[in-house]
Amino acid sequence: MSAIEQFLCVVHRLSEDNLRLQRELCHAKRECRELRGANASLQVERDAADVLLGEAMDQLLDRTGR
Repeated sequence: MSAIEQFLCVVHRLSEDNLRLQRELCHAKRECRELRGANASLQVERDAADVLLGEAMDQLLDRTGR
């Protein structure tokens, strides 16, 4: 195999690797966006649960004569 053929093989392999890495990066970015959305939803639910728990504890303490 001549030096030019070897060079072209390397260029081809690097191009394929570059495309693969770009696809993987795109996939990882999509997953991160989805995880950020899920995390935001969980934070809202956690805050709501904290409020409900606080109200329930206040009611319980009021009934027991704080």
